[in-house]
Amino acid sequence: MSLSTTPSALEGAPLPSPSIQLPAAVPAHASEQGIDPDQLEAARIRLELLYGEVAADWPGFIARPGQYQMMQACLLTFLSAKAPEDEVRTGSHLAQLEAGTGTGKTVAYCLAAIVASEVLKKTVIVSTATVALQEQLFQKDLPRLAEIIPDLRYDILKGRARYVCESRLEGVINDVAQDGLLTGELFQDSFGDARRQAAGIVRDRTQAMRWFKSSAKKLNSGTWDGDIDSLAQPPDPQDWRQVQANAHACNGGQCEHFRNCAFFKARRQAASATLQVANHALVLATLQTDSSLIDAGNTLFVFDEAHHLPGIAAEQFSYRARLGTSSKLLTSLRTVALRHGKALPASTRPDPVAFAQLVTGCTDKLAMLERYWQDAQLVSADQPVHRFAQGRIPEALVLECQELATLIRAIASVVSSIAAALKEPDESKSPTQREEQTHAGVELGVYLSRLGTLDKLLSAWATHDRVPWAKWIEWAEDGAGSAPDAWLCASPMTAAQVLSKNLWNKVSAAVCTSATLTACGSFDFFDRLSGMNRFPERRSLVVDSPFDYATQGELRIAPMTHSPKSPGFSDELCDKLPGLLREHPHGQLVLFTSRRQMQACHAALPQDLLDQVLVQGVRSRTELLREHGRRVKAGERSIIFGLQSFGEGIDLPGRLCEHVVIDKLPFTPPSSPVEEALAEWLSGQGRDPFAELSVPRAGMKLAQWAGRGVRTVTDRAVITVCDTRLVTMRYGQAILAGLPAFPLVRSAPT
Repeated sequence: MSLSTTPSALEGAPLPSPSIQLPAAVPAHASEQGIDPDQLEAARIRLELLYGEVAADWPGFIARPGQYQMMQACLLTFLSAKAPEDEVRTGSHLAQLEAGTGTGKTVAYCLAAIVASEVLKKTVIVSTATVALQEQLFQKDLPRLAEIIPDLRYDILKGRARYVCESRLEGVINDVAQDGLLTGELFQDSFGDARRQAAGIVRDRTQAMRWFKSSAKKLNSGTWDGDIDSLAQPPDPQDWRQVQANAHACNGGQCEHFRNCAFFKARRQAASATLQVANHALVLATLQTDSSLIDAGNTLFVFDEAHHLPGIAAEQFSYRARLGTSSKLLTSLRTVALRHGKALPASTRPDPVAFAQLVTGCTDKLAMLERYWQDAQLVSADQPVHRFAQGRIPEALVLECQELATLIRAIASVVSSIAAALKEPDESKSPTQREEQTHAGVELGVYLSRLGTLDKLLSAWATHDRVPWAKWIEWAEDGAGSAPDAWLCASPMTAAQVLSKNLWNKVSAAVCTSATLTACGSFDFFDRLSGMNRFPERRSLVVDSPFDYATQGELRIAPMTHSPKSPGFSDELCDKLPGLLREHPHGQLVLFTSRRQMQACHAALPQDLLDQVLVQGVRSRTELLREHGRRVKAGERSIIFGLQSFGEGIDLPGRLCEHVVIDKLPFTPPSSPVEEALAEWLSGQGRDPFAELSVPRAGMKLAQWAGRGVRTVTDRAVITVCDTRLVTMRYGQAILAGLPAFPLVRSAPT
């Protein structure tokens, strides 16, 4: 409950007597305002019952105060759920909850969500950032809960591309020509495809056909469910692209394989589940479309590993397209659309001359854009990126992009009408003719997808908002002999606006959680990047860790004489590291901020330590961790040298990790056009990008890295940071405030 603080409300009011005890303000995370009291009481009774059953039946379960506190905060958030028609959303339906390792946050948010789902009759989606956590939830945690809660129905949501399309698989085997957009260069948006083609790596056709036929046999016999993740061995990416399900190459219920379609079977099964496990990218991508897969307004969301959400969202709401490829697309589309349009009645058939003029107008303007970047020499193999300062493209291009977007929308309107007409069942045609017509409609659907991306991209290029988008051109390298080409790119500088509009204002309720959601001891960084700061009544809570960091470990500052900015730092680190490693007899993890530094330290190790080191990248992550475990179990010293990806998501309890060494504070200078644009914009506003971006980002990463040391209540670990700036610089104190509360030990340089 809030009190009015306007002058008219307080003017002339008597001051309270010192003897009167005013009620303490209720923290936002515990607010019950707006929640139906009867629903709350019923939910709390049910939650206490389930929590007791979990405590009694879950193997090794330990009830923790932090877990209970988090569970109650989740329940209040979910019971503050908004209806789709609710326009007033001040944030009580949103929560950001940090719960460190060992808290048991999965049980906390799952139980609260299950109870709220029962009371409110809403679906629950638990979204993760990584496949590892998604699989842990689906294969380990939820089956355990289902044993305790027999009525619990759960399933997993995956993107369409994780499933095979039986129609496309059949077409490949029968050597039916697949449309060029789905298998050729017009559909390849990833750099990986381009690099692979440039290197001349081409899949052997005989070997590929063997895999196609084997997969079809397994599919038909029921020994494979069509899910790529259930295959014993992952297929070659080129093979999978030819047969994976694709929204724009799907004819839905009119397809002869619809009843047994792997994708739709999975969707139908998931639709009946109370709790569905998804991932951030899928949720965000779905909310951008008219898909009925997720009804955000009637769904309770949990975003675990939520610190990844802003970055994933920024990628999802970015647009990119190749100029040369787009010209080829339009040229091909003119032929394809007019050919298929001939099958339509004369009254609905598009005017071929008018349509050809539209396409020519587009290709002419695209050619103008190509000449622009080539004549200005904006990008090349030696200078692969050109970013437009302040997100402003030259004025001469603004009008061209506006007109081009208008032309593309006109073309899309014509193509859409043709595709819709072709997909209409026509019993007067033979089965073969109907199948050909359906395939034609699907083919045009793929073109429409690409036209939509072009429209959004060019519209973004032609717009300059108060908070501008990052806009840049990238060199497209396709190998020797290829004509030079470039990508046009646009991205929001942060995901705050798009998350606020497309997620927080649409969801019924959402809980964001992570072991490291704060940075430098504050939610401010996540608030700004996620857009949650636009909701004043959002719930925020940091749950105390069950670990006693004061007795379970130490944070040591290595006795370095050089700062990382000093030329002598690398040599000194190489010299000091062996002594640091010899102090500990079992498992150790050394985290480096650069591959070059890791390689230098590895090369400088004496032979006895060199034999004990496992380096990231030499073998797979799974094999490396398995070998590390074998060595430690055998009583040997085992040391992992890893980069930033090993600082998160690795669980090495007990002797597997008694010592974590961090070479330096994980500052990452703006390395992408989007990060550069954001830093530039903040500077232009009189703000400090280093303080607002670099420091909190480094603080969040360092907290994650330091968290590798203590994973259970019985662990003991030493965290050694070889960067004296953590204790000598003012920003170091801010970073320290966000680290686990280890005792700080600083040795004098030797």
